[in-house]
Amino acid sequence: MSKQQLPIDEQQICDYLTRHPDFFTHHQYVLLELELHAQSQGLPNLALQQQRLLREQNTQLKTQLATTARLALDNERVFRLFSECQRQLWRCNSFSELAKQLADTLCQSPHVIACELLPYRQDLNTMINSRLSQRSSYLGRLSAQEHTLLWHKDHVPYARSVALYLIGSVQQPEAILAFASDEAAHFSSDNDNLFIDEFITSLELRLTDLA
Repeated sequence: MSKQQLPIDEQQICDYLTRHPDFFTHHQYVLLELELHAQSQGLPNLALQQQRLLREQNTQLKTQLATTARLALDNERVFRLFSECQRQLWRCNSFSELAKQLADTLCQSPHVIACELLPYRQDLNTMINSRLSQRSSYLGRLSAQEHTLLWHKDHVPYARSVALYLIGSVQQPEAILAFASDEAAHFSSDNDNLFIDEFITSLELRLTDLA
């Protein structure tokens, strides 16, 4: 049978806090839950520290809310753009017409400085094998030589990040949908590809019809 635990008196608490002056530093959540304001005359340092922590917590929450709102707006913009592109797939009757319409629409996305739907060429083989052999998409940086395979440097400045999507397979490539951005972090492996993956599937079907 377990022994009944004796209640801790105030002096024991005081002694413990005296021996561990950094207690509230390591357990800030306790400080935030204390009701100090009514008795703040006797606890000025703790009250001030609590106010500082509350301000920091408030700032973090505001930052998180602002980030969430920005991401929601970005996702809505991307959704609208790809919805428009889905409609364009069935309005265009040739590869070149489709490529132009997609470029005009998708370049409306912030920080996208170029978008090209490129038909497969032999000189793209090395890049396809190095960048798109494991997965049908690549998001990140390209070398200057790879960049010039996709875009003429006089028309598109060297991109700080790119997104490449292979249409078809590595064995039988049909085209590449390529995006260039002036932001290094705009296209990265952490990106959510939900909208673009659905669009690529539709694009493959449409290009098969146009072939």
